[in-house]
Amino acid sequence: MRKPVLAGLLAAATLVPAWATPPLPEWRESDGYLIGVVVQYQGQTYRALQSHTAQKGANWNPASTPALWQLHHGPVQRCAPWQAGYSYALGDQIRFEGDYYRARQAHTAHKGTEWQPPRVPALWQPIQQCEPVTPVPGNTDTINGIQVPPDPGAAGRKTLAGIDADNDGVRDDVQRFLAQEVGQHPARFKYAMEMARITQLEILSASGNDREKARALFNKGTLPSKCFSDTFSNSIEDYEWLLKYWKKIDALHSNTPERMAAYRKGDELIGGMMFHFPIRYQCD
Repeated sequence: MRKPVLAGLLAAATLVPAWATPPLPEWRESDGYLIGVVVQYQGQTYRALQSHTAQKGANWNPASTPALWQLHHGPVQRCAPWQAGYSYALGDQIRFEGDYYRARQAHTAHKGTEWQPPRVPALWQPIQQCEPVTPVPGNTDTINGIQVPPDPGAAGRKTLAGIDADNDGVRDDVQRFLAQEVGQHPARFKYAMEMARITQLEILSASGNDREKARALFNKGTLPSKCFSDTFSNSIEDYEWLLKYWKKIDALHSNTPERMAAYRKGDELIGGMMFHFPIRYQCD
């Protein structure tokens, strides 16, 4: 129910050697956190269970809010940024401009060779993410390398909730659409799925006429929306693509009269409200 504004150019990230583990960020009040983000707090490691903004004065620190944060035990698996000039071993996993890759062969990314992962498919294989993906139970299809539930067809339009065979909070037809549209870009797919989960909750809860719940869901959705937009440039091509994308995803979310009514009701509930937007936010 939100149309994120196309974000500005990505700030240049500080690169570290592939063998060095970047320090985990410390939790900070007023920051925004996307689901899955890992932080340090009072010497402990926590993973965000929900996308949220740590509202100033609310005392939503990880130790005090088990609904928002889970104590994380064991190593944090994540990719280091790709770095020119470093040597990579077979199987090394890295991230580059929001995408993830695994080394197909050992090599040194000599400076000046422009061996960035997207340019040298002989050296780097695109992967969905560093952490292992949980397989979808039952019959599945594969779209852009992503396992998705089968097409629900007409059965998926019989109820407001539709069919969610893998219980990930996203209707199967929406999940398949996202895999097709943005599945080649792992970060975009991740953020698009989080937005879809929140939109589904907005649709399902609209009949309750709970304006505060509607406000909370809208606030929660600002983070994945910003992160999704940050994966695009300021080019005219990206802007035009996004306009078409928002029209298609809106139409899919509201593809039955019942869903359309709930979709509009959700927009009505948040009309005239004030919202909290994080000054800083972490996109994992």
